[in-house]
Amino acid sequence: MTTDTVELDRMLQECVVEGTASVVRARHAVNAPMLDLWADALGDPNPVYRDAGAAAATGRAGIIAPPTMIQAWTMPRLPALAATLPQVPGYAPYLGGETANDGSPPHDRANGKGAGNPAAAVHRLLTAHGYAARAATRCRQEYHREAAVGDHLTCESVITTVSARKRTALGAGYFVTTRMTFRDRDEADVATVDWTVLCFRTPENQPAAAPATLADPPQPTPASGRTCRPLTAAPRVGDRTPVTTIPITPTFVIATAFATQDFYAAHHDADWTRTSLRRPGIFTNILATTGLVGGVVTDWGGPASRLLEVDLRLLAPNHTGDTLTLAGEVTAAHDDEVALDVTGTNSLGPHVQATVRAHVPS
Repeated sequence: MTTDTVELDRMLQECVVEGTASVVRARHAVNAPMLDLWADALGDPNPVYRDAGAAAATGRAGIIAPPTMIQAWTMPRLPALAATLPQVPGYAPYLGGETANDGSPPHDRANGKGAGNPAAAVHRLLTAHGYAARAATRCRQEYHREAAVGDHLTCESVITTVSARKRTALGAGYFVTTRMTFRDRDEADVATVDWTVLCFRTPENQPAAAPATLADPPQPTPASGRTCRPLTAAPRVGDRTPVTTIPITPTFVIATAFATQDFYAAHHDADWTRTSLRRPGIFTNILATTGLVGGVVTDWGGPASRLLEVDLRLLAPNHTGDTLTLAGEVTAAHDDEVALDVTGTNSLGPHVQATVRAHVPS
């Protein structure tokens, strides 16, 4: 470990110890157009995200938002990313007006993203020391209630841990975990998210990846054979969900990234991804994978099922030209609450390993 690394570790841990939370209010209340966009992009057939009558038939007061969509409501705006990731081509034209010393636009300083924010300080430190690339590696979402159309959410974020420097397949870097608490207008908790991102340095001697090639690329359909129907029998340990197959087309990658409000260039700019991250092309984001994992359970459990928790780890990336296959198995069942292991694989091997808890009435 070099002197520079020791000093960086010290500064990072100081930010963690400071532990000040930042609060961001969603620009918009939960609304039907964004729900439509999300469901269309992921190919999710659950009618409770679109149809008030279908939602009422399951005992809900109205249309609900997909629980796995929770982070989309407060994701950083494109100008905010332009300020923090100026090396990404195509972002600069969206910047305008005065910026703070840390590069954040004025509207973000008002939302807790100014120079005094320890969470932003962690990412500024890592970027300044060359750990500028980002890859989300784990997401645990716990749902306290379902968000509904009209809910206006806030998100309180605090950095909980920063690992020591690690060597990974992507390059040396630091795992940064943030705890996000989403609340409604009445300050009641809606969801809690633990979010881990690897901030890494791409090896300098690694050449840019060649574009991915396929002899027979998949057709641009978002998914094959997804349905959402009530169970005909009570769930039992060992029950398996239907297999879901997702062709990873450029359309799917870009549509799901934008539906989840994730404008990181690795999910839409193939040239940048090859030269800057040394990957063969764009790949799906963790928010899309989280939505697909939750969909495995709600497709199987039917419209009345309610997600309680999704906890997943990402492994091999989902590059365009590949195919993702997802399936789940019930590992515990008590009354109407079940737990499932959900796995997803592609040509590179395991893409995601997840556990899901849900309320599934029979």
